[in-house]
Amino acid sequence: MPDPGISLGVIVAANAVMAIASLLQASVGIGLALLAVPLLALIEPGFIPGPMLLSGSLLALSTAYRERHALEPASFTMSLVGLLAGTIVGALILGAISAEHLSKVFATLILLAVGLSLSGLRVRATRMTLLAGGGAAGVMGTIVGIHGPPIALVFQNSGPERARAMLGAFFFVAYLGSVVALSIFGLFGETQLVLSAELLPGVFCGLLAAPFGMEFFNAARLRVAILGISATSAVMLLFR
Repeated sequence: MPDPGISLGVIVAANAVMAIASLLQASVGIGLALLAVPLLALIEPGFIPGPMLLSGSLLALSTAYRERHALEPASFTMSLVGLLAGTIVGALILGAISAEHLSKVFATLILLAVGLSLSGLRVRATRMTLLAGGGAAGVMGTIVGIHGPPIALVFQNSGPERARAMLGAFFFVAYLGSVVALSIFGLFGETQLVLSAELLPGVFCGLLAAPFGMEFFNAARLRVAILGISATSAVMLLFR
């Protein structure tokens, strides 16, 4: 395999970022891309998107497997139907409309959803909300690279174990699908595979520390964390 030529100091810094981001996502169910992408872009742009997504897919799979008893196959399938449809729609839209303008629309809609949630509206994981959340995640992920907020908002009132399990399984498919798409278009190869492996120590450190984070995030704190991360991602989209 080729040597990407990245210094040890850069690798250590990147793994520190991945450890913190992995701890957040393994504890809450969301947050990896929001924290890791901008910081990795500053440290070494080669780590994104492919290497971060592939190492993140292993994190998501580990999270889903750890709490597999809380997975609901029917709900998971419905969210994946939405993800597939949204990904196709997103690809079609991306070819016709500026992604910059659409990112502002998505950001506004996310902030509106967060505001409605804070007002007392309870969002439940029904067939329709799972389909809509998965679809919106597919569209957003394809156009602006952020899958999390739409589907996470669907699970904001679920128990912590269910939310982490369902989001982990969903992100595993979403991230791995993105890597496959990058490979098809020649944007993920042996160099990116090496970079993915170099991020794994940080992922493992985050997973090892996750039980401490999981103890902290009860149902109420989980909801606050999901709403806070979703709102932060929306603000970043608005001003980037």
